[in-house]
Amino acid sequence: MDLYFLRHTTVAVDNDVCYGQTEIPVASSFLQEASDTMKLVPDKMHAVYFSSPTRRCIQLAEFISKRPAMQDDRLSDLNFGSWERKKWEEIDEEELQAWMNDVVFHQVPDGESYEELILRVKDFFEDIITKNYKTVVISTHASVIRAILSYVLEIPYQRTFDMHIAFGSITKISTDGESVTVEYINRV
Repeated sequence: MDLYFLRHTTVAVDNDVCYGQTEIPVASSFLQEASDTMKLVPDKMHAVYFSSPTRRCIQLAEFISKRPAMQDDRLSDLNFGSWERKKWEEIDEEELQAWMNDVVFHQVPDGESYEELILRVKDFFEDIITKNYKTVVISTHASVIRAILSYVLEIPYQRTFDMHIAFGSITKISTDGESVTVEYINRV
């Protein structure tokens, strides 16, 4: 099975805004970025499409597949709870520092920890590789792709924060049921 993890295209939000599961519109460059990403996706006729439930991911999956993608909550971005849509500078400094000191296990107020995200992403991955699909295309978020790579490559999640996952990029993972291979990361 070949799994293609697509990061959604560029979003129309300032870099200083905290967002995860908040609905954020795609940038005006969507059509060009989606077209470029589509060139890197395999033959659509043999692929099964999954998507995070956020519109920015659904749009990319449906642009490429030309049909509705199956949404799966396990592919959602981190839930930043009460921090969603706030500017980073507006977040309580002590709360932010506590999270920065332990980003994997510290739960964001009214949100979730990265550990919770990792567990649901791992559950999705272990579930999907038991299916009899040839090709799976997954439209999701950088945090989800990092979590998959952390799991597959057995890297501590803290070390994956340095992995740049570009908007509209593709990460390919293959499995034959016995072994898992990361074919490439962040292809644009």
